[in-house]
Amino acid sequence: MFSLKRLLWVLGCLFLFTGCASQLGKQATGSTGVSEKNQQQLAQRMEEMYQLGRKQQEAAQFSEAITTYEHILAINPNHAEAHNGLGVIYAIQGRFEPALQHLQKAVSLAPLASHLRNNLGYAYLLMGRDAEAIGAFEHALRLDPENVNARANLNAIRNKTETTGD
Repeated sequence: MFSLKRLLWVLGCLFLFTGCASQLGKQATGSTGVSEKNQQQLAQRMEEMYQLGRKQQEAAQFSEAITTYEHILAINPNHAEAHNGLGVIYAIQGRFEPALQHLQKAVSLAPLASHLRNNLGYAYLLMGRDAEAIGAFEHALRLDPENVNARANLNAIRNKTETTGD
């Protein structure tokens, strides 16, 4: 696993890289834009950071994952999966307001992503907002009828509702 020192080194390199990429783009094109090659490299670095955040999240290293996702969003505030990761972690931690903010932002950035609707529904489920959870799970299934997580969550909430009489 990554130590905090290594994570900071990686992030420092990333910020240095993005600064260099901007300068290279200015030199190569004579403008403030970044060349296509540098954009691709930056996108690759962002993906590497995102995968690091996922590994941290899967290892329940939530504070490290939060830091990684926040760094991604500092570079690209429209990174839907970083918002999703933060939303999932905050929901697990019972921090529902920031969870909903990030999950709703993720859904707004990638409205056709079934897994994002499922995660939003799960946050609603944890909050006891069953009607909104059902709506999110149903929407996820309309987007992807093969989404097994959304189907399982929808079945679970419907079974809960039937047994409690809600």
